Amino acid sequence: MALPTAQPAEVLRAWQKDDLYEKQLAGSLARLVPSHHASKAVPVSSVLYKTFTTLKDLQTLGEEYSGIVQVDDSFHKLPSFMSRLSSILLSAFGENLTRKILNHLGKQVESNAYLKPKAQNFLLVVLKSLNNIVPQIESIHRALSYISGGPIQISKTVTGINYVHVRPAAAAYYAHLRLLGIVTLLHAFISCGHSVYQAKKHIDDMADFPNEVDSSKSCVACLEEILNPCVLQCGHLFCMNCCYGGLETCPLCRTPFTKNTVVPLMNYWPGKM
Repeated sequence: MALPTAQPAEVLRAWQKDDLYEKQLAGSLARLVPSHHASKAVPVSSVLYKTFTTLKDLQTLGEEYSGIVQVDDSFHKLPSFMSRLSSILLSAFGENLTRKILNHLGKQVESNAYLKPKAQNFLLVVLKSLNNIVPQIESIHRALSYISGGPIQISKTVTGINYVHVRPAAAAYYAHLRLLGIVTLLHAFISCGHSVYQAKKHIDDMADFPNEVDSSKSCVACLEEILNPCVLQCGHLFCMNCCYGGLETCPLCRTPFTKNTVVPLMNYWPGKM
């Protein structure tokens, strides 16, 4: 006979307790390490806390407090070691890893000389929007767990881990928790919609941006009058201070260049024929 599925309120209570203990542990670790490593205390404390509980087939303090136990998707067995390990690693490093992957893809797109400027701009805006939406994905998952039950952490859902009761629990469903889930879901959707709107607006602005500035007297990089004009290997013109400054790619077409490929135009003035 299978144990009853844990109610959303019990799962939330266990998660809040564990989150409190992890933050206390992170605060203690942050005081023991140099200040420039203090930011790493949060994921390290999460891994340590779950290693000495979940990874050893033990209840966490929050789970023991709420009377729930982790099970696999069959609801008859404890999760496998690999499922628990994957859940712990995804919980601690999943968001940062996702952001690093998105940033890496952005750099790859930016340095790709074979993509057209419009395609590059579109992909960069999409990747940036996805980076901004990452926290909202967590909020949506949390809201769904409030409404229909299941683990609050995405890492447990991905690895097929759920919860059951091991002692009698209150029969009430906690209607206010369902309402909280609906409000959280609406807020997350509105935030996602705002990010998509900003991305579309940015794409529209880029579509109206000129791709050629040969006949312009303003440097697109610094938005000032071009002084000592220079041309890049892609054919776009900028002032000498920008070309030999911090630029590494053309601001218009994203083509990478080196300082020794910049050609000063000694007898040329933008706009003159």
